[in-house]
Amino acid sequence: VAGTATTDRARKQAAAPAFADGIAHIWLDGLVHADLADSTKQIGAPQVWAEGNTGQGVDVAVLDTGIDAGHPDLVDRVESRQSFVPGENTDDHFGHGTHVASIIAGTGAASDGREKGVAPGARLDIAKVLDDTGSGQTSWILAGMEWAAVDQHAKVINMSLGEAQASDGTDPLSQAVDKLSAETGALFVVAAGNAGAPGTIGAPGAASTALTV
Repeated sequence: VAGTATTDRARKQAAAPAFADGIAHIWLDGLVHADLADSTKQIGAPQVWAEGNTGQGVDVAVLDTGIDAGHPDLVDRVESRQSFVPGENTDDHFGHGTHVASIIAGTGAASDGREKGVAPGARLDIAKVLDDTGSGQTSWILAGMEWAAVDQHAKVINMSLGEAQASDGTDPLSQAVDKLSAETGALFVVAAGNAGAPGTIGAPGAASTALTV
């Protein structure tokens, strides 16, 4: 990529080194690794596990794209599952729901225990509220929230989803979080969105009672 100078004199007279063929910069082709083990260590999960708390006996609902219940990390972790997407079952053909569920309660079986989730003893209630393309409608999500909080009595309800536009908390999803939190005591853990700027939190993360991350 550096090209070839025709003579030593031409090489010495060059004003500055330059790449050939219009290349402006080269980055090292670095290595990237799965880092769930690092993340759980960062939040102190290993110390909590050592004290005997792995989430055993706690129901956590995951409202997402469904689940690959046959994944080694999720065997025997799924307590119940229901699809609220018309014409689709709870199988996860998008991957996001399985990813989120394993972060929460994966046993780490596929990695000899290294990449286990934050609460590997928790039971999972899976509500498929996003379709096989990763999108969903408000009515599907509302139905899944009701099912998780009222019917399944989940203690924690994870919603790694949200609307793109910012909300002031008066939208239907955020109001439902506040209402169900008050009625059932469930803790809704909701994505803030990926914009990373003030005034960008969307529904349902704008709910006043949500734990918005």
